[in-house]
Amino acid sequence: MARILVVDDERSLRRTFALFLRDDGHEVETAEDVDQALATLEKAGEKASEKASEQTGEAGSDAKGQFDVVVSDIILPRRSGVSLMEAIAERWPDIKVILVTGEPTVETAASAVRSGAYDYISKPVSSSKIRKVVASAARVKSLQDDNRRLQAENDLHRAMLAKLVEVRTAEVRDTREALASTKERISRIASNIPGVLLQFEQRDPDAPFNFTFMAQSAEQTFGINPEAVLADSRVFTDRVHPEDREDLRDSLARSAQTLSLWTWEGRIIMPSGDVRWFQAQSRPVRTEDGTVVWDGVMLDTSDRKDLQARLMLSDRMASIGTLAAGVAHEINNPLTYVLANLHILGKRADKATNGEHGDAARDQLCSQDTLQLLRETADGARRVRDIARDLKTFSRSSDEVQPVDVRQVLDSSVRMAINEIRHRAQLERNYMDVPLVLANSSRLGQVFLNLIVNAAQAIPEGAADDNLIRLETTTGPDGHAEVTVTDSGSGIEQRLIARIFEPFVTMKPVGVGTGLGLYICRDIILNIGGVIEVESEVGEGTSFKVRLPPAPADAVLRPQGPTPGRKREKSIPRARLLVIDDEPNIGRSFVRSLPEHDITVVDSGREGVRLLDEHNKFDLIFCDIMMPDVTGRDVHEQISERHPEMLDRIVFMTGGAFTERAGDFIERVNARLIDKPFDVATIRTVLREKLVPNQAKP
Repeated sequence: MARILVVDDERSLRRTFALFLRDDGHEVETAEDVDQALATLEKAGEKASEKASEQTGEAGSDAKGQFDVVVSDIILPRRSGVSLMEAIAERWPDIKVILVTGEPTVETAASAVRSGAYDYISKPVSSSKIRKVVASAARVKSLQDDNRRLQAENDLHRAMLAKLVEVRTAEVRDTREALASTKERISRIASNIPGVLLQFEQRDPDAPFNFTFMAQSAEQTFGINPEAVLADSRVFTDRVHPEDREDLRDSLARSAQTLSLWTWEGRIIMPSGDVRWFQAQSRPVRTEDGTVVWDGVMLDTSDRKDLQARLMLSDRMASIGTLAAGVAHEINNPLTYVLANLHILGKRADKATNGEHGDAARDQLCSQDTLQLLRETADGARRVRDIARDLKTFSRSSDEVQPVDVRQVLDSSVRMAINEIRHRAQLERNYMDVPLVLANSSRLGQVFLNLIVNAAQAIPEGAADDNLIRLETTTGPDGHAEVTVTDSGSGIEQRLIARIFEPFVTMKPVGVGTGLGLYICRDIILNIGGVIEVESEVGEGTSFKVRLPPAPADAVLRPQGPTPGRKREKSIPRARLLVIDDEPNIGRSFVRSLPEHDITVVDSGREGVRLLDEHNKFDLIFCDIMMPDVTGRDVHEQISERHPEMLDRIVFMTGGAFTERAGDFIERVNARLIDKPFDVATIRTVLREKLVPNQAKP
């Protein structure tokens, strides 16, 4: 077990952490501030040197006498945990430092990573979390120590082997024993590294791949017996996720043909059914008989993938926060005249119905001016709806990939950032025809929004007529969709161009942004097979170009709503509808908009299920997802159990799933889903789909 130093100015936390770690067999000491911690480390180092000197007769250090891991709070009296980590990195670089904070932010995490922390934990800290992180750090430290010892031993064995070859004596037998011992030692080390060492080969291009070595750690990492894999490689390949098998075969074929570095990232299905991400890498060699051999390692990258996803979402939310005032401005503008128009219409309706003003009031209510007020009000409501839809799409965390028109995503990003643009530059759009691309619209929108906001912020406010932001789309010579964002801003220094896509590299002032925007943009684009390039000249401006591979020829856009002007093929029969929504006005809008149908409205999922339990018959059920008490998901589960014949008659309505449980339900439920706000045309489209036989969907 490892030797641990816990540093925290709160005695209770030091004691708690120490108890957790001692239960795992670690040797633990504590300190309350940076000075005490450094003194403890210095004393341990001196004792280690004295011990090494006694054993060897020379001054030196003994890794076993030093600390392996330091767990430190970031906030400490007088000097911070970061300064402690920097001092440790300078004097004892092999010690792993884990930082703990009670104020977790992306900026704090970024600072910790830049400063060289092994890991970063936020308070409150659970027993399992600190044990897991400390155990991981201790394993890495132990492996580093083992690697140094192994290197020294290998050097010694090489010298011995050279001598043995020279004398050509019976000492060959001893050499074989030494090699066997070394092999056993390497095998033990291979089984303890944070990954799986493996070796496999292909004798000719048409032959299958055969494993010749797999470390025993595969049993724990993959849940696979290494001996079974050596006997039949399909024991391993059958565990590769079906969607990743072709990519695995193609990457190996390319590597074998060119003897280039083999890299692969994909999913493996564990015996429990869980899916984990792994990354593999190896440079192949060709033997004299033509066999291609790969010696490689596979690392579990699931936690890193999860961290990347959270960083992407955090950066997306940070972008929304940056643009919050502008988005509010874009919403408040139409809301101002919508409310004013509604007030005027209400006054006119009141006069027309109270009888005091007679025909003149009724004529005014039915005038062209009133129709114009209604058109303006509807237009303002649609503008607010579009902004809400853009926000919802942009903040969605789904990984769903579908055919996307980059021009639509680009316009959505512009609507989000328009208030950031209008005070700095003129906006010019030059959209040429481009092929559809396969992408996640929210992540692609994150890329475009970052590029547009960066372009705007590169231009100072106050000279909008003299500056330009130009958005262009075109099809490249290779058929790729190309999107270019160009600004007339300050430009980027050439020394930064080569590092502009690295994490935490930013031209913005300290405290503005995370420094992850362009890094995440490049990662998103690379993951969908594209590239992102930059050209810039100081004082002249910057141009970012995104190139994306086209979607398959048969790809089509998913419909955004009912087709305008669609001719109704058949009339909709009178139907009995149940509307379940905790917002009473939505139920009333159904009754007013669809007078030709029998509509029952309830404001809770519990009441809706009760009506079904009492044998009330309905042709369709419109149910909101986000409701207090009994949610749409709960309604679906209860209908599944008690009224399964009604499952295909449920239509869910959602204004946005802002809980993890609701989001998961939307992802997996097999039911018609309509987004709020919706209009009567959307409802009639759903009625036609569900109630008119053989009616084609729009």
